[in-house]
Amino acid sequence: MDKDRASRMKRGVGWVAVFFLLILVDQVLKGLAKDTFLNQNFAFSLPLPAWLMYAVYAGVLCVSGNYLIKHHRQLSLWQQAGWLLIWAGAFSNIGERIVLGHVRDFIYITLFGLTGIYNLADGYILLGIAVLFFKDRKVEKQG
Repeated sequence: MDKDRASRMKRGVGWVAVFFLLILVDQVLKGLAKDTFLNQNFAFSLPLPAWLMYAVYAGVLCVSGNYLIKHHRQLSLWQQAGWLLIWAGAFSNIGERIVLGHVRDFIYITLFGLTGIYNLADGYILLGIAVLFFKDRKVEKQG
């Protein structure tokens, strides 16, 4: 095996480890939280029927998964990190929803007059989107 391929495999194993570590941290914190809100709704507490919620999850994961499979070799380190955060957050919340029937939210936030209750996995997703958005904009300006 050549050094480049070995390096890519090693990095891939590292990403997988970080993926599962992020999910573990999210689930442990949810378990330790004393005051949790059991969110049975979709993202941002939108009241969608369960079948539609899972259809949206499946559609988004299929489309983004297909994109990542086709373009993974062209992704920068920042883009890989952004997608990792998004997928870890998504899998943590979706897995919890499948097992428990709801997602446990415990982080109360008020920002610019808007209030909400979130969890760490939601933060992963939002941070991942921000990383992709801002790093891509930075690349566009340099190019």
